[in-house]
Amino acid sequence: MAQHQLHSNASRNYVRECRNLTEDQAELLLSSLRWGSETEQACPACGAFRRHYRRKARRRWRCADCSHEFSATSGTAFHARKLSYLQIMDLLLNFESSAKGKSLLEASRSTGCTPKTVQANFGKIREMLVNGMDLTPLSGIIHIDGIYMCGKPRRSNQRTKMPKDALKVRYGKQAPSDPTKPWISAGMTHRNWLKRANKRVVISLCQAGEIGQGSERVMAFVCRYENDANVMALATRYIGRNSIVMSDESPAYNRMTAIAEHHTVQHAKEYSTVEGVNNNMAETWNSRMRRNEYGVTHGFRPKYLQDYACEFVWRENFRRASQRERMHHLLRGMMRASPSNWWRGYWQGRHRKGELGIDYFVGRAPQLQ
Repeated sequence: MAQHQLHSNASRNYVRECRNLTEDQAELLLSSLRWGSETEQACPACGAFRRHYRRKARRRWRCADCSHEFSATSGTAFHARKLSYLQIMDLLLNFESSAKGKSLLEASRSTGCTPKTVQANFGKIREMLVNGMDLTPLSGIIHIDGIYMCGKPRRSNQRTKMPKDALKVRYGKQAPSDPTKPWISAGMTHRNWLKRANKRVVISLCQAGEIGQGSERVMAFVCRYENDANVMALATRYIGRNSIVMSDESPAYNRMTAIAEHHTVQHAKEYSTVEGVNNNMAETWNSRMRRNEYGVTHGFRPKYLQDYACEFVWRENFRRASQRERMHHLLRGMMRASPSNWWRGYWQGRHRKGELGIDYFVGRAPQLQ
């Protein structure tokens, strides 16, 4: 039997190498991943790519052309940082090393940073993953499914079924049956019922790899509803021609035959048909998202749900990569990203306005040929 990739040396040994780095070596690694050279740098002000004057005591360079001073993180997602280079490496190691994510407090205890610092920097990493999600249309066999998040009313204090006369006892008379107040017949308070307005669905599209390899590439998008309008908006843009789509029996996927060969599995009867029709790859991605909700974050909010969805898209797409490859992908992305628009100054009150959805990605997706 072949060894699982998580049991290999490549999946764990890079953390030891990173924690043996000095501050100078960590800076050299970040600068080389940013500029592709250990001796030359690109000035953020004038763009001159050459060997600039080194100010070793301040860990900065002075541009040989325009005299602008800059560091390895100037103009990147870590712009105006207060962390050392080793602390940056440690934060990214904590983000990368857990298959189902890591809580802020656990990462705070591991790195020695405050929970606020961890939250802001983890948010910057997710922002980079949102803007860097591969939107190239999928092809081949594609599994699609939705998972509902957020908007869960609190359960009743009673574990048993509510007795028929419970509402009469509560209201002291015949319970009102006003259709405009459905929370009454449900035995909830109005405030608890209003939590349902935060309900969202994350629709995942998983491109199948070779036999036995699971999904090859995943996309995920937050929608208000799992209906045919949202499904078709995603399918027409992110599913290539001559693809084979597999889904469950939800009516939201009935129109899929207009753009691709469509097969369904009735989950009320079976998980997979005799012919092998299933959407297990999408269900697998859903389960990992749910495990993070139950065991790590203990709940999502609509505003940042897309950020977490893109995090788990990255975890799924890079699950077979070595730890070095995953770390270098994150570092390279952060060092080549622009300063954060959503998390720079977060704790000073500068927050992102609104949640992200399909509309955020429409203008960035390549058109189908």
